[in-house]
Amino acid sequence: MKHAQVMIGTVAALLLAVGVATAPAQPQLSGTWVLDRAQSQLPSHEGQNKPSPDAQAPPPEVKLRVEQQGNAVKVTRTMTMGTRERSMTDTYVADGSDQTHRGYRGGNVVTRAAFEGDRLVVTVMQTRKSDQGERTMSQHSTWSVSPDGRLLTIDTTMQTPSGDRAMKTVYVRS
Repeated sequence: MKHAQVMIGTVAALLLAVGVATAPAQPQLSGTWVLDRAQSQLPSHEGQNKPSPDAQAPPPEVKLRVEQQGNAVKVTRTMTMGTRERSMTDTYVADGSDQTHRGYRGGNVVTRAAFEGDRLVVTVMQTRKSDQGERTMSQHSTWSVSPDGRLLTIDTTMQTPSGDRAMKTVYVRS
């Protein structure tokens, strides 16, 4: 009987070790990433606004600085155009819970982030009141890192009252 218990315990430990070893790991997002426009599929903005005087200027350089500690992911997006630079920081708690805060243009923003295997999935819902009533916009993004760790791909679908848009942004680790 004692021998059978030892054997069952050993088999259980081996199965647990194999299960842990084969479970997909969280993606390692930390680092600085530079947008690769050639590999990205960005939405066109045809018919939205009149061209600005800067329409002939080269597109801005976009960098992501990602700091990941466990389930906390802090992302600082910096856009540089000539001598002008603008940054925006978002922090995600990737545990699947809803995080609610006030949007920078008013209204409530609910963010949910979670690691799903080797991907980070982020959903953002924003509700604002306008002259036309309450407006809801959502954005669903899936972040994945290439097996060699050099490319970060973010597939995004945006749903707005004026229509849906999809884009794929590809960043190269710098």
